Amino acid sequence: MNLRTFIALEVPEPHKQAILAYLGSWSRLHKNGINWVKPENLHLTMLFIGDTQSGDIPQLQEALFNLMIKRAGFRMKCLGFELFPAREPRLIWVKLDTADKEIYSFAKDLNRTVREFGYEPDAKPLKLHITVGRIKVQQPVWLEQEIMQSALPSEPAVYDEITLYQSMLKPDGPVYTPLQQYRMIKRNQDKILED
Repeated sequence: MNLRTFIALEVPEPHKQAILAYLGSWSRLHKNGINWVKPENLHLTMLFIGDTQSGDIPQLQEALFNLMIKRAGFRMKCLGFELFPAREPRLIWVKLDTADKEIYSFAKDLNRTVREFGYEPDAKPLKLHITVGRIKVQQPVWLEQEIMQSALPSEPAVYDEITLYQSMLKPDGPVYTPLQQYRMIKRNQDKILED
């Protein structure tokens, strides 16, 4: 049996609460033509694997653990909401930024490890973002401007929880089930918070 899987970093509470404040309001007021992400589905995708043999899941979990224990969490800040692509946008997301380039090395290690299992994961370069909505019908310019001008707190937060997810596509939106979740070790987390 195959499962559709991906690896993601969880959104830390300070960032999650700030995003949810907008998401709650927008999803109530602007329902037409936008599929808003459910609060429990907010995440930062590190690597989309796709169809994965269920028999490989235990080894993938172990490989993920071995990669995770070598690293601390990643300190990131929200730059604000963004429409992507700029012309005829299809996505609404929160753009993230970090001075810690280790996250890109981590993404490459994840990609290499998954390839060692015989999979061909999504080859697109890592974009630091949290998707909050999928645009199905062109939206009015005033709404796009409202989204782009909505400010998020600039304080950084530590992204230190990583999850291997199963994704099931359903008519009312995807359902994500955690298969394994790890928190990066506190010793390294304390070091990041001191920086």
